[in-house]
Amino acid sequence: MLNEGYTYKDAGVDIEAANVALERVKATVQSTFTPAVLSDMGAFGGMFNADFSEYQQPVLVATIDGVGTKVRVARMMNSYEVIGRDIVSHSINDLLVQAAKPLFFLDYFATARLEPEQLIQVVQGAAATCQEHGIALLGGETAEMPDVYMPGEIDVAGCMIGVAEKEHIPSPHNITPGDAVIGIASNGLHTNGFTLARKVLFEIGNMRIDEMLPEYNQILGEVLLQPHRVYLKSVFPLLESGVAHGMAHITGGGLYDNLPRVTPIDCRVILDRRGWEVPPIFQLIQQLGSVPDNEMYRTFNMGIGFALFIPRDRSQEVLAELQMAGETAWLIGEVQRGTREVQII
Repeated sequence: MLNEGYTYKDAGVDIEAANVALERVKATVQSTFTPAVLSDMGAFGGMFNADFSEYQQPVLVATIDGVGTKVRVARMMNSYEVIGRDIVSHSINDLLVQAAKPLFFLDYFATARLEPEQLIQVVQGAAATCQEHGIALLGGETAEMPDVYMPGEIDVAGCMIGVAEKEHIPSPHNITPGDAVIGIASNGLHTNGFTLARKVLFEIGNMRIDEMLPEYNQILGEVLLQPHRVYLKSVFPLLESGVAHGMAHITGGGLYDNLPRVTPIDCRVILDRRGWEVPPIFQLIQQLGSVPDNEMYRTFNMGIGFALFIPRDRSQEVLAELQMAGETAWLIGEVQRGTREVQII
């Protein structure tokens, strides 16, 4: 018998399986294409014919991020679509902070050995969120690396490009002492803090993924996999009116690290933690792990997914507009003269 030799598949990389999975999601990806897309799925590079005629000074804004170890919870639940939604939603919000509307998105999916259903669900989730917000899923990368990733695990990341009108891009200099801080509710952990959350809930607390949480009337896995919220449709009209002096997407680093990213060097932010409702999942994590307050507010969003810096005399007007747009929002603090930091009282 002729020895055909060792193959790439024998080494752990199944190109054919990846091709079959991608063929199954081809129509889903193409459903996100706008007339500006000039390339087809599978091209060496995605081509996007951007029309900036409505902009006086268009500025391209780029962001790249991942969903972290939330993928471990997705595997425990055998449910991956939310991971695709999350990476797109996270990226939209990051662009929003710079007053940018998203144009197109590229995803990265990596694993030790491809399980086609995982890839299909992730791409379907990403495509669905792109379609909801008029974003082209322009391309992506599927990487099978058995010597890098642990068996069964996946990694999901993505890059998004948007465009902003230069004069609308917030500057830290716009934020002044006396400005109010408005917080918009998150949908739970979003995509940050899962390494600590998993350690506390599953190892220290010995909780099961299917354990019922009475406060939510859902099992723990469902609560942890709540999708990352998108604030584009409710917040962007405020940018066009010029009422927002600045914004922050509350991601890794929590409230302590994200608010100073957009404030002047001579201003501090004072937050009153009685000003908003901290969701029960965060209270559960803190209780089970005896996690200090500072660690909670630096690791998790603690119920605030997005923050706005608004002139104090317009705060009630903005709160009303956000509530009409379907958001739950609170006046959670103010800007004062001081060093660039956050104090939570």
